[in-house]
Amino acid sequence: MFAQVIYRPFILILFFVGMGFTQDPIMADFCVYPDTSKFVNMKHILRLSPYEDRVPLNITLDFGSHSFSKGFSASLLGPEKLFHFPLALFGGGGGGWVRQKESISVYDYLDFYCDIKDSLSAISMFDKTYSLHWELDFEMKPQTQKIIGDNIIYISGFCTDEQLKLIQERKKNRKGVATWP
Repeated sequence: MFAQVIYRPFILILFFVGMGFTQDPIMADFCVYPDTSKFVNMKHILRLSPYEDRVPLNITLDFGSHSFSKGFSASLLGPEKLFHFPLALFGGGGGGWVRQKESISVYDYLDFYCDIKDSLSAISMFDKTYSLHWELDFEMKPQTQKIIGDNIIYISGFCTDEQLKLIQERKKNRKGVATWP
């Protein structure tokens, strides 16, 4: 009798622990494509952008009538820092008497760049996972807050046409972002 009482919970515990080890740690999938936008002053650039969230990473701000400012930075951690994330600053919000909310999908703001001369090194990053470190800063006088994340991302390779369409859709969702298109 005692063995039966312990046996069932023990099996359930093993089942849930086993599920934890089988989960995929990758948060988002990225791919690489040549940047042909007219907005970019530099020529011959490769862009690394997310095309799919495996685990959505959304942050909602409820800032009421207070004005605030926000900033975002990110770095791709790997054997070499080939892709660079330019400084991206957001505007602020609030300032009126109406209660407002703003939702930010962190991966929608991530674009990394490298010189096309480094394309052989970039290709060596394909079909691998990397650690991504990001920081989101908020300032609402006199308070400041920082949200920090370390996630695993997957770089699949050069973007397919379907992946490029997904990236374009993500960029349409950006609101008031001072980054390259």
